[in-house]
Amino acid sequence: MEGKSECMVMKALKQMFEIENAQIAIYEPTVDLIKKILYPRFEEILGNAGLDYKLNKSEGIIDIPNIGTVLFRSLENPDRIIGYEVHHSHVDELDTLDGDKAQEAWQKLLARNRKRIIPKRAGVLTKNTASVYTTPEGFRFVYKRWFKSKMKGYELIQASTYDNPFLPREYIDNLKESYPKELIAAYLNGEFVNLESGTVYPNYDMVKNEAIDTVHADLETLHIGMDFNVNHMSAVIGVKRYGKLFILAEISDLRDTPAMIEEIHDRYSTGRTIYIYPDASGRSSKSVDASKSDIGLLKEAGFRVNAPKKNPPVRNRIVSVNSMFCNAKGARHLLVNSKTCPTLVSNLQEQAYDKNGNPLKSNNVDHLIDGLGYLVHRLFGIDRPSNKVRRFRL
Repeated sequence: MEGKSECMVMKALKQMFEIENAQIAIYEPTVDLIKKILYPRFEEILGNAGLDYKLNKSEGIIDIPNIGTVLFRSLENPDRIIGYEVHHSHVDELDTLDGDKAQEAWQKLLARNRKRIIPKRAGVLTKNTASVYTTPEGFRFVYKRWFKSKMKGYELIQASTYDNPFLPREYIDNLKESYPKELIAAYLNGEFVNLESGTVYPNYDMVKNEAIDTVHADLETLHIGMDFNVNHMSAVIGVKRYGKLFILAEISDLRDTPAMIEEIHDRYSTGRTIYIYPDASGRSSKSVDASKSDIGLLKEAGFRVNAPKKNPPVRNRIVSVNSMFCNAKGARHLLVNSKTCPTLVSNLQEQAYDKNGNPLKSNNVDHLIDGLGYLVHRLFGIDRPSNKVRRFRL
């Protein structure tokens, strides 16, 4: 049994001896894991301790007289997490579930976690708790709830396999021989890394591509990449300095093009030259005024719009952005201020390829990235398959 699962079992047993008539729930992704892992381990520990117990496999319950009860439940069908109350809950490998299913299961089990705690001694926590023990499976539910958008009352503990003194010496070496570096970072160090099929923007480095600059208060020319999406209008704001392109601000999740125009005018003084590099499909998209395209609205607002008749192939945009982040000589010409562009930075780290080799668009990670791609490709475009390079002086 891996260390985290052993920790889960021991923590649950510890809680049972701390409170009166303890009711503890333990969840596994499948019934099969309950039968193969949890039943044998609990029976071994309770037997070695000389404790009487009764295991009812059909009901998924272990009853320990004068101590309490452990309820074993599967996460396969969250709708069945009903009809009982417990003091504490423990969840194994939650991140192996689909994100939506994991969230549903988590909300359901939290609702069961409401039995009043009566401690056996002073100093015992009287709040109901729910704990998750999981290997990070990329940027999924656990990453979002405990790291990216950490909520009050949530605590993240990341443990390294290197610190486990009970593993055989060859265990880590065997893992390194069997898995790529992304999986090793997750399995050995407990890090959140992209495990889908490779990140779309591997050349981006949060440290090496960091910009500490901000948009100047004077009339410095702005270059804005923009993506059109109803209720997800997105834009990245860049400037050209010192032979580099700096992305210094972001705008996301606005309602429509008029709202985007108003936001840009509110943020940046009139009289400043502003170039917009939008999604070329905006020529036919309709916003509030059905008689005008989104690109037409931008031009009418006084912006200088760089919009070809059609967008370049997605692959060309990706190559252009990656080349700007770091080219073959190791030079980095594209920098991002992570403090003023937190969503863009998060998206760059998260976006992966799907099984068909296309950038994933789930969780709205693509809107700001697409805007960045339009901007970079039109300033520094790499066209394929002719391999012709078009450069614009920065």
